[in-house]
Amino acid sequence: MISLGTMPLINDYSLCQQAVTVYHFDGTTLTRTVYSKAYLDSKKTESVDRTGSSEANGFLLVIPRCAENLDPTVYVGDKVMYGEGPSPVEGEDVSQWWRSLIPTKVAGLHVVRYVDPKYWAGEVCHVEAGG
Repeated sequence: MISLGTMPLINDYSLCQQAVTVYHFDGTTLTRTVYSKAYLDSKKTESVDRTGSSEANGFLLVIPRCAENLDPTVYVGDKVMYGEGPSPVEGEDVSQWWRSLIPTKVAGLHVVRYVDPKYWAGEVCHVEAGG
């Protein structure tokens, strides 16, 4: 196992100073993980053609493997938001809460469309996710 300090870019995660919340729902259990050292960047693209205009929203999430984020785990379909996001209220139906947690209702919420772990010396050094 390599030491995190031996990775050549380990000190170049200087932009990873944001807290983000990653929600994962497997159909029965909701997992809410707050990563204290991450980078989340949102992007909006607008295009105009003969039939009108359209808008697309995208994002990039980078979670480095470090002492604060020892095992960064993100899956396609997970939901991500900047900061420490809300949790369901005790006794609330988790399935219903998950279904209502959508980008059109929750500002700054994103749905993961791809996950791309990055490796150094055979071990994950950071995870990139986006949509």
